[in-house]
Amino acid sequence: MADFLMAVKSVSAEKKSDDDPEPLLKAVSSQPVQKPAITAATEAKKPVQGIGSIKTLRDLLDAVRAQPDTNDLFQILGKLTNEHNDFDIQAPGPLQAQIINTLVSSIVPTFWTTLRRPDQMTLVTCLRSVAGSNAVVARLRFLLDSLDKSTASDNSVSEVKDLWSLARELFVGDDLAYKICAGLSNAEPNQQKCHMAWKEFVVLIASGKLTGTIARAEDVLIAKGALLKIKSSPWLTRGAEYAAWLGRNVDALCDSGEEPASAAAQLLGRAFGLGYSTELSKSLMLTSMRRAVRASDPASQPLASLLQVLPVFDQRRLLESSLRWLSTLSEQPGSTDNNATVLAGVLEPLIAPYDSMQQTLSELLSDSALSSAFSFDVRRACIAILAKAAPDELQSLLEKVMTSFGDRLFINHAPAAQQECAAQTLLLSAGSMHRVTPMAVLMTARSSGHMQGVSNRLNISNTRARWLGMVVGTALSKLVDKEGSRMNFGTDDMQTDEVEWYLDMIYIQDSIATIQEALQSLDASGHGARKVLQAKTKTKELPVIDGKRTYGPERPPVPVQTEVEGEKITELFDGEDDEDEDLKPYAKPDSDPEDSDEDATLVNRNKARAPVYVRDLMKMLRDDKDHDRFQIAIKTAPSLIRRKTNFGGEVGDHAEELALMLCDLQDPFDTDDFDELRLQTLIAILLSDVNTLAPWLSRQAFSGDYSVAQRCLILSALGLGGRELAGFKSQDDLNPSLPTSTTSFPSKSLPNRLHAIYSPSDPSIKRLEAASQNLEHRLI
Repeated sequence: MADFLMAVKSVSAEKKSDDDPEPLLKAVSSQPVQKPAITAATEAKKPVQGIGSIKTLRDLLDAVRAQPDTNDLFQILGKLTNEHNDFDIQAPGPLQAQIINTLVSSIVPTFWTTLRRPDQMTLVTCLRSVAGSNAVVARLRFLLDSLDKSTASDNSVSEVKDLWSLARELFVGDDLAYKICAGLSNAEPNQQKCHMAWKEFVVLIASGKLTGTIARAEDVLIAKGALLKIKSSPWLTRGAEYAAWLGRNVDALCDSGEEPASAAAQLLGRAFGLGYSTELSKSLMLTSMRRAVRASDPASQPLASLLQVLPVFDQRRLLESSLRWLSTLSEQPGSTDNNATVLAGVLEPLIAPYDSMQQTLSELLSDSALSSAFSFDVRRACIAILAKAAPDELQSLLEKVMTSFGDRLFINHAPAAQQECAAQTLLLSAGSMHRVTPMAVLMTARSSGHMQGVSNRLNISNTRARWLGMVVGTALSKLVDKEGSRMNFGTDDMQTDEVEWYLDMIYIQDSIATIQEALQSLDASGHGARKVLQAKTKTKELPVIDGKRTYGPERPPVPVQTEVEGEKITELFDGEDDEDEDLKPYAKPDSDPEDSDEDATLVNRNKARAPVYVRDLMKMLRDDKDHDRFQIAIKTAPSLIRRKTNFGGEVGDHAEELALMLCDLQDPFDTDDFDELRLQTLIAILLSDVNTLAPWLSRQAFSGDYSVAQRCLILSALGLGGRELAGFKSQDDLNPSLPTSTTSFPSKSLPNRLHAIYSPSDPSIKRLEAASQNLEHRLI
């Protein structure tokens, strides 16, 4: 048992004096005390040894973490940028990521502001990779989030400023995407890793993350007053210029081989989501055209490698955005007559060599809702390209547009702009197709679909839609029929200049310019020049007082003297003796019987007013909920229409629609003399345009779907309207008098109280006239 307990160490303390108490605890130890391990923090102040002997990424990581001085940092950056090393900082890997994170989080805040310009560019070269770009943006976003949550410190703001300045130098150049893609391919032989790393880079620069982070950083620095001496980076924070920069990077990738073209397709497809597709397509198209012109190879096709790997959906977005961009060029004042030729030269390399783009173009033009957003010159250019490169697609386009143009649903509900666009596309494609294969146009014009479409348009009540049907029918008849058998409507609206412009579309034949000619024309008009927007700075001049510039807060304005100087103005009041006793005051007006109700909540303050316009009259006649609105509308309708007949074209524009509504109008409120009021309104509409409405009402009476009472109404209106045109305007049994309208119009009739006395219908007046005639006869 004694072996179980053995003394390890004993410590004895001698008492120095009797007053000193003994310690309560005694130190007992069985192991020697170890020194703490040496770390990067403890060796922070020690110089880095053996920089020249660094051979691996682990050695580089240790050297960067050891907080090197300026000379050691230059040697480390030289090792990272040396192409003859056994390692590459641009390759994706854990050690590379740790080195880059240390550079961003430790080296940049410490050394960036003190480095010279060449040394800063060396550091930027080390960070120009997928991992470096992500690290800079991630660190910047972390700092911005921390500043939003807590009070900003000077160190945090300074670090944000350094990273913002670094990002301005890192994300520059029209070949940035190509450099990162090429460096990634050279550093990593595994294609799967390269593909995943490239997707991360595309998400970073093409999803709005980069431009949003830079914009947040600028806002914070401006709020803190840290950007007073540094110019901002407008293109990184302006969506249109940023999209143009992405377009130039996509073109740089397309010119580098098959694998970079696939990477460019991914970048382009993601960049369309930024919302600036027009600027993106413009930059891509112009840059590719300039590259093709510099190549001096007539057989070279811009964007050929890109379109071969681009998905069909992205091809459609590229084509549609390009057409919208070219539409803005042709609508500007500087456009010329040969604008369609220039636009065709721009679009031909994008459409002609590829079947998928030709089909996409045919689908866009056949959809009137989409093609109406394109200008007329752009549609001319597209049809010229299809006529040359794909006649089959042009014939398919002609058939699709003709089918939709004659569809009854499209005629009744499509806006006028879409119907005009469909008519123009149909005429342009028919003229171009007739020059290629006349028999195809002949068969299409003789088809039942075209005949039924023209018939549907001629039977429609919409004047513009019916006019477009007559124009298209006449134009196609010019192409396929002989001189004596051509369609001719012979109406006045078919003799205008607009009709001639539409009919001339079948004879338009546009040529296609070369890429060099199209680019020269765009540059000459200023549309192909690269625009750089300058940031506007507002400077406020300090006030100058007595020849010296003042500082500090603005001084209050000098008060303006408002007191009257000199003699004061005295107001004189008249005495009571000067009042004129001959002037009598007006009596109080009678109270309104409608306001006599004791309960104020029951008084109707929203009284119906008589209609002033024909469209308001139509709305009130359709109202079957409000009694007062309907009553006042039907009572004032005849006088309103007669007054508006010779005043503008308001009645003529709504005449047929209003006549149809009156024929079907019912009386939901048992209105007095409703049938007579409706008849008089229909007569007033008939007399507004007899040449048009009389034949139309006759057809409605015999071929329309109406009851016997409605047909009698129409025939009565025709008969009484004819009597009024013949001069029988006096009131008689066939045309009795109407109740007085609530709206009084100027007339030659006497007031009611005098009209009752002097009216010829009074028997006493008739007896007086008979007595005077007998007396006159006796005297003779």
